[in-house]
Amino acid sequence: MASLILALLLAGGQQAASAAPTLQQLFDQATKAGAEGQCADAVKTFEEIEKNAKAMANPTVRAAVDVRKGYCLAQLERGDEGEAAIRRGLPVLATKGAGFAEEVRQAHLALGQVAMLRFDYAGAAAEYRLALDSSAGAERIKPLMALSQVTMFDQDGEALRYATEARSIALADASFDKKARAAVQTQYARALLNAGRVPEAYAELKDSLRKQGGLTMKVGVSDLATRSDLAIAAWLNHDAESARNYLAYTGAGRFEKSPFERARDMTLPACGPETGLKPDDMAIIQFSLAEDGHVAGVLPIYAPAGRTAAIAFAREVSGWSWAPEEARAIPLLFRLTTRIEMRCTNAGERPDLSQPLAAAAEAWLESKGVADAGWKALPDAKAAPLERAALAAARSKDDRPGMIAAALALVENSVVPEAERKTFAVEAAAWGEALGAPPAARAYLELQKSDLAAGHRGRTSARRALLARPEFQNDPLAAATLRLLISMPGFRTSAPSDADALLAAVVAAPGLPERHPLKVAALLQRANLAAKNGDLAAAQRAFEQTGLTSRQCALLGLKPAVRSTGDLSNAFPDTAQRLGFEGWVRTEFDVATDGKTIAPRVVSSYPAFVFDDAATNMAKGLRYTSSYRPEDGVACSAQDAPISFRLGHMPK
Repeated sequence: MASLILALLLAGGQQAASAAPTLQQLFDQATKAGAEGQCADAVKTFEEIEKNAKAMANPTVRAAVDVRKGYCLAQLERGDEGEAAIRRGLPVLATKGAGFAEEVRQAHLALGQVAMLRFDYAGAAAEYRLALDSSAGAERIKPLMALSQVTMFDQDGEALRYATEARSIALADASFDKKARAAVQTQYARALLNAGRVPEAYAELKDSLRKQGGLTMKVGVSDLATRSDLAIAAWLNHDAESARNYLAYTGAGRFEKSPFERARDMTLPACGPETGLKPDDMAIIQFSLAEDGHVAGVLPIYAPAGRTAAIAFAREVSGWSWAPEEARAIPLLFRLTTRIEMRCTNAGERPDLSQPLAAAAEAWLESKGVADAGWKALPDAKAAPLERAALAAARSKDDRPGMIAAALALVENSVVPEAERKTFAVEAAAWGEALGAPPAARAYLELQKSDLAAGHRGRTSARRALLARPEFQNDPLAAATLRLLISMPGFRTSAPSDADALLAAVVAAPGLPERHPLKVAALLQRANLAAKNGDLAAAQRAFEQTGLTSRQCALLGLKPAVRSTGDLSNAFPDTAQRLGFEGWVRTEFDVATDGKTIAPRVVSSYPAFVFDDAATNMAKGLRYTSSYRPEDGVACSAQDAPISFRLGHMPK
């Protein structure tokens, strides 16, 4: 097929300058670069070919360039452009017969990959089946493996059927070496795992491992997949020691001087009917991490609850972000393929206490002509460059509202270094004052600035200083927010002595509706303080004023503060210490009204399985400030506690 395209390119004419590459050479370069995974170079070279109007006038050449360039665009996370290009060229090539069969097959595989990246597994399966229909012999293995992956959670036996055929072809074809066969066997075993046939999967993975040379100290992507799958199989087979041993030979959690930190922005899917997830549902999710800290590709590996659950977990991971410097510190192999154990969260969406002020600032910026910039829906790591560019563009035009919006976005972005966030916060506050922003909007800008400057220990004093300013003290929303924030207890610190008076002022604020979220939060905290002081009648009265039932939560986040972490001296598991593991676990639990934790559970962990029991035991020892509920012994919201395990350090 390539020779046919080259002939057509030659017919398009050579470049005038003899020193310049010919169209044939450019096509060769682009094709080679794409085949070797150098897609950025391939796209640039295809764009050079596209400048030749005479060559591009040939529909077949145009179609071939579209399809190959589209494949590379998809690899570069430009999925919409890639899909559009492939779909432009594919119908033309499909009419050209056997000479273009391979090109057509690769186009369908690329479209399937694009659909997978969008978590459209049904669409991906449809494209992979089209690729399979035009394949014969060993060519069938690639679409069969892809089909096995996207149907693996459907629980209808199809994934296993596809994987079985791929395995049969690979074992029968003498041209496949041991490692190639092992890779096919690993996918077959993964299908067995998700079908609940754990002993068979365990045996198949052990054979795959043998073909790869066993548990050596050298590890590549294929070895990593097999050993990681073996850890899952061993764990499910109730062989915890072997599971940790296999994980140790992947290198997971064993990075000298470059620990795999938790993401800065690490949300979890909610349990409930919207996602179809139950608290006991778990998944192992694999992902790649780009140097800038965004998740570049996500693949569910094990999700016994089915396709909906697998996609819900994977979709959430796709929005995670790491700080760029943290991402670059992770060894390349583990940036390419890392696995996380996950469960859903019972914690509802409850914004921070400063959310009403944030909304006021946003409304003011909109009134000044600032439009939605589009970065709100993006992960922080992807949003940061756009926010920086927007700030630079606004500066160049002296667009003060645009400058404030971009600077504020950078202040709120979790991957932006703290020193920069402090600078942006100072600038945003100054610009807000210069523009005469309304008090509520200015209060939010000043709060961001003061919180960053003061740090955790100095925040209360800084917030009192803001409250003393007449423009904020006289604004109902600003004053209520600051009083409520000042009155809250912190980590191992009690509420201030004037907390009840501050809260009473929030409740009595004449400029806010009776059931304003800030007033409800203040009443709940007054109930907590009264109960702590033994005045249950006052606590009952305050709670009744909220209008909430015993089981309802405040609209804004009102979380009990940690009083004690318990005894951590023996918290690091002996087995993990012996094998050299480091990692982290995020636990979730309810908090009783007396501050004790109830039923802690792991919601995410790295490496999977290693620190789960230790973290759960630690969470049982946590103690929080007491809360008041009139009818039961459970505080309103699910709490979470991230716990890090570092060798030579006490878990925290």
